[in-house]
Amino acid sequence: STWKRPDSRSLFSMDTEGRVMRFDSLSKVLSSGLRLGFVTGPTALVDRINLHTQASNLHPSGVSQALCSKLLHHWGQEGWDLHVNKVALYYMKRRDIFEALARKYLSAYAEWTTPSAGMFVWFKLHGIDDTQQLIQEKARGANVLLLPGQAFSPTNSKSEYVRAAFSTASEEDMEEALSRFSKLLETS
Repeated sequence: STWKRPDSRSLFSMDTEGRVMRFDSLSKVLSSGLRLGFVTGPTALVDRINLHTQASNLHPSGVSQALCSKLLHHWGQEGWDLHVNKVALYYMKRRDIFEALARKYLSAYAEWTTPSAGMFVWFKLHGIDDTQQLIQEKARGANVLLLPGQAFSPTNSKSEYVRAAFSTASEEDMEEALSRFSKLLETS
């Protein structure tokens, strides 16, 4: 493929005071079962995190760490960049399929912004100021798996948003779910 993931401006490039920390996960880029991540940032802050981690984590998986270390050394920077590009293209294609189906079924009931990365779409539902009951009762009963925005609120506040994942569902399952959700919204 000749497609290349667009570069994003690093938060580190905007940091003028040495306060930016970056937390990364290999779970979405290599394999969800690995559950490995890493932090990059000012040495003093990273050292404090390491100290806390030593006192709070029992045993991070040595097998997962060794596997990732060997793979990343084998790939080198060029191999890593190639892999990340393939993963980004995969998710972008899935996003585009999901969004086309969302336009087909949800345009009258919701608005959203096309995500530039990741595997989720946030829908702002028209005329519904609290999605908690809709999702926990009606959507769940219709086998539509979404998360109400309230689940992401630090104050547990009502929300007119729902989060939908598009990373693992087949195109047929996406269409079925969005069709079902559209019918729920039509009657709500």
